[in-house]
Amino acid sequence: MRSILFLTLLALISCASDKKSKNDAAPEVSQDMFKKERALKTSEVADFYSGNQAALNPGLQDETLDRFSPEERERFEDSKDPLILISLYCHQREFDKAFAVSESSFQKYQKIPAYWNLVANCHLKQGSMRKALLFYNKALEVKPNYVPALNNIGVMYNLQGEPQKALVAFERAYQKSKFSKTPRYNLAKLYLKNGLADLSLPLFEGLLKEAPADVDLLNSVASAYFIKGNYETALAYYQKIPRDHWSKPEIGLNLAWTLKLVNRKDDAEKVFDYVDEPESGSLKEYYRVVQRQLGVAS
Repeated sequence: MRSILFLTLLALISCASDKKSKNDAAPEVSQDMFKKERALKTSEVADFYSGNQAALNPGLQDETLDRFSPEERERFEDSKDPLILISLYCHQREFDKAFAVSESSFQKYQKIPAYWNLVANCHLKQGSMRKALLFYNKALEVKPNYVPALNNIGVMYNLQGEPQKALVAFERAYQKSKFSKTPRYNLAKLYLKNGLADLSLPLFEGLLKEAPADVDLLNSVASAYFIKGNYETALAYYQKIPRDHWSKPEIGLNLAWTLKLVNRKDDAEKVFDYVDEPESGSLKEYYRVVQRQLGVAS
């Protein structure tokens, strides 16, 4: 019970969101899509984000805007790159703007797999899995084994409650490009969610070496050691996370429980008192579990 509940807090992070809406509309085809404009080649388009540093979670920042806070994403608003704007507007859930940019950029970017991948991401954020899969497959048609599309198909399957299919997609993406960070991260998260800490740990630790101050990676490595029962090592990683993040339930609750398990109950209670109580959901349930473990009155 302890490990399963503990792991449900480790949500996947990628360029696809778990938020859904009932808006399932696709942009209409217009004459603008057929303007005579030279189609770019893949080699002419950068397939990563650059130029801005994510303050808290820089580990995967060049592969996904999910690693930036909403305030940090505002830095991209002045971009002239249609692909960045599509991604930004989708993250902001301004789908009309995103699809308007994608429509006006079609002629020029139709041979760029990232273009189709980003359009798919917008449909995924809207909750339209069928359309998302259609456009992910279009990205793979343009460039077979295109890793971001393979990764995001895994995210889609995970959102649909099909972890085995998600695992296959993440493993395939990882095998096709072991240097791509987002598939490694998502694969590690899925391993950890299923209690496979020994499989997740090398992936997390490799990512952490590249971004040793990344808060989410520190929390993930610590959680893996917690699941393995190596509480002292878990505590060492939790304590590398800045104190102002201990109020976050997904971090502070793990830290409090770990302190209790290494016989530092007084410190555990102090950290628990510092944690913001969640309003609902699995974090609320976890909060109550840790509260009972510590014997703290509600």
